[in-house]
Amino acid sequence: MRRCAGRSGRVYGRADRLLHHVALGLRPLLDATFDLERARWGKAVRDVPVERPVFVTGLARAGTSILTRILHESGGFACASYRDLPFPLAPNSWARLGGKRRVEARERGHGDGLMHDLDSPEAIEEVFWRLREGARYRRADGLAPVAPQQESITAFRDYVRLVLHAHGGGRYLSKNNNNALRLAALIEAFPDAVLVHPFRDPLQQALSLRAQHVRACTLAGEDPFRRRFMTWLGHHEFGADQRPFLFDGAPGPDEDRGHVDYWLKLWISVHEALLFPPHEVHGRQLFVDYDALCANPRRYAPRLGARIGAPVALETLASPPVRAADVSPALLARAAETHVCLTDRFDAALG
Repeated sequence: MRRCAGRSGRVYGRADRLLHHVALGLRPLLDATFDLERARWGKAVRDVPVERPVFVTGLARAGTSILTRILHESGGFACASYRDLPFPLAPNSWARLGGKRRVEARERGHGDGLMHDLDSPEAIEEVFWRLREGARYRRADGLAPVAPQQESITAFRDYVRLVLHAHGGGRYLSKNNNNALRLAALIEAFPDAVLVHPFRDPLQQALSLRAQHVRACTLAGEDPFRRRFMTWLGHHEFGADQRPFLFDGAPGPDEDRGHVDYWLKLWISVHEALLFPPHEVHGRQLFVDYDALCANPRRYAPRLGARIGAPVALETLASPPVRAADVSPALLARAAETHVCLTDRFDAALG
């Protein structure tokens, strides 16, 4: 996997920004593109098989992007990508209109060395849920775990088949942290789906989230389009439009995002919710200890691949731990207890 240092430059020029504003920012047009795509390609994709789709979802900064890319590079998956923009709900129609555009690979805005280009798998899928269910789960204070309506679940099956058709078939692969809000709906849509939940040491993941939040706010201040673009895509993990998942115990709107306790509290609320989902979800979950996977890939990567049904090629990765002061001992203790439960689930599956 290619890596490089340095901050990413601007990718979109003025004309591209205007097109993205129109295509992604205007809900009636977004709705129309999906309706037209379904009308044009509905018969062609009706019988496209959707077998054991993989949904990588959880809290950001736990290796979700790396795992998704490793799976995608195995060659057996189809996934939404930047190439589908700015009309992500019309991947087949836009592929014919947009042609084979080329963009030089750049480091993503996280500053973590991961490169991306138009064909990099990304959480474009969330645009579908924002269109269909945004008024119900997107709130000013966060993102609520509201069960999607039945017609949205039916439409999502169509969307997945459209993506598979546009990207050459294979198994559907999704990287979308917001899917943690709707796990039961994913299983209702695809009962044989695999739900992959990466997790890390709670304090280290919380510190990484805080660092990314500071970075994203700075970048959004330098370029306001970045904030709008992230909001259009439904990325609220950190940055100027950060909105927490509103599970029980989530941090409140008045709590300090600059303090690690905010992110540690978020970590606890998200992972406790993932550990105790609806009954129909439990058997489809696969918790992945990203720290253990990176420390000992020769042991865990083949086992993970066997559970997912795809090769997982991962080299040993190690990040030096970041120190933190002024952390709530009570939160740290509760996070440690939750982390033990997560590692128990990981060991039961891959140990």
